Amino acid sequence: MAAQLINETGQSDPAKAGRFDLLFVRLAQWLSEAPSWRFPIIAFILGFLVSRGFAPVNFFPAIFVAIPLMIFLIDQVKSGRQAFAVGWWVGFGLFSVGLTWIGHSFTQQDNVPVILAPFAIFALAGLMAIYVGLSFWVCWRLWVPSAWRILLFASVWLLFEFARGYLFTGFPWHLVGTIWADWLPVAQLASLGTVYGLSGLTVLAAAVPAAFIGVRRTVPGSIVSLVPLAALIIGAFWGQARLESGKTSFELGVSLKLVQANVRQREKWLSHLIDDHFDKHMSLSRGGNEKGKAEGTKLLIWPETAVQRENFDREGSLLRWRMSRVLDFGAYAITGAPRYERTDAGIKFYNSLIAFNSRGQLYARYDKRHLVPFGEYLPFEGLLQFFGLSQLTGGSAFSSGTGMKTYGLPGVPSFTPMICYEIIFPGRTPTGKDRPGWLLNITNDGWFGVTNGPYQHLGLARFRAIEEGLPVIRSASTGVSAVIDAYGRTVSSLSLDKQGVLDSPLPHAIEAPAYNTSLKLMLTFGLTAFVALMFAIAAFVRLRNQHASAEL
Repeated sequence: MAAQLINETGQSDPAKAGRFDLLFVRLAQWLSEAPSWRFPIIAFILGFLVSRGFAPVNFFPAIFVAIPLMIFLIDQVKSGRQAFAVGWWVGFGLFSVGLTWIGHSFTQQDNVPVILAPFAIFALAGLMAIYVGLSFWVCWRLWVPSAWRILLFASVWLLFEFARGYLFTGFPWHLVGTIWADWLPVAQLASLGTVYGLSGLTVLAAAVPAAFIGVRRTVPGSIVSLVPLAALIIGAFWGQARLESGKTSFELGVSLKLVQANVRQREKWLSHLIDDHFDKHMSLSRGGNEKGKAEGTKLLIWPETAVQRENFDREGSLLRWRMSRVLDFGAYAITGAPRYERTDAGIKFYNSLIAFNSRGQLYARYDKRHLVPFGEYLPFEGLLQFFGLSQLTGGSAFSSGTGMKTYGLPGVPSFTPMICYEIIFPGRTPTGKDRPGWLLNITNDGWFGVTNGPYQHLGLARFRAIEEGLPVIRSASTGVSAVIDAYGRTVSSLSLDKQGVLDSPLPHAIEAPAYNTSLKLMLTFGLTAFVALMFAIAAFVRLRNQHASAEL
């Protein structure tokens, strides 16, 4: 299957290596003679290298080293099982290092032992690594001993990124395209093909050196092999021109005040401190104003679950009335708060966003739709209850809302709210006549402390701005709160683990994309699947011809 650089006797095969660099010939020789445990170690290191490309490290050259070496490893493996194992270790290196920030959440709750943190990280990393392992297995099954294998690798890798992003509620974290979150000229390409399209182009461009490894080369073939890398470079120049021509403009009369109270997660839900947390938000909102007002503010925005009382949306709520007293006439407040509803099946709790005016009158109420598995709800809860294991589901898991919506407040451009985790999924913004003027992401990243997680979460929000051509307003409990324009540029921000307020005008949206993000996602997936299918058909034909030759 694989384009082996080493023949069965263990010697370098010049017929297959061609002018292959002596360093890689010797590396192939070493791998063929090395104990089997060396493959997993090298694969793990390659996954680690990929993890260094994401925020806040942002060392994107790592991907241009790791991807060609991954292809080189597939060249060397001798079975589908070995290919899967190598891919799994690549994925395990990527996710076990890249998702370490999840472990911090175990230090923020007394009812969960901290000792479980590494087990949770490794368990999640192991599950996510299955996608990478399967991508390597599929590549090995369809492998071609030519430069075309870089196209095969990129298409299969991207298909499994789609699978990871959508199957079983989805977890589109560490998509390769998101390494460009802080490299805005390249990130602009997401406006053309979404972050998934950028991911595919990045993998293909990074794989270009592998087109010159272990295969015969011709001048025309070499030139064609360089096309993806040239496309990425040209795309970066195009992105820079787009940024320079697209100046940030602002809505007149729409001033924002984002409150970041920096409440520690361990203290957030302690009953004797809940009123103190509310008072801290109130004090920051007033900002020392003599009248006790958030004077000059059109929109006062507090983060996810900034209010910890489930009756905040109820008629006569004292806390909502107190918060409304901070507002000027004609101004509005938006905050995250839990709420509940009584139904025939019992009480349902929701992680909600609530908007109201200076009289405390409700204008909008949005219930989070895409909940975090195991964090906000227990998967397969109904099945567990059916088998009498209802104690595992707890009594206060959140229920899912009905879907993304666009809300309007008088005198303010319409907006679509996305609570925490929801911002990481592309293609969820309403389109057409329901297209909003901006996206609001309220979040509580206090679970993750001063780790990589909040920075990566911010980067994913930036991609939603670029894809949709909409500004993103991000109000985070412990940071990073930010105002991001429709090109993904940070207009202003309040850094991680800081207490304060962020005052900013609201950036304008730009013209809606000619094709909406959902359509671009379908086209990207369809094109990628078509390419992979062509390789599958070619592999089937080769296998059939081999069987026919063997029979002769």
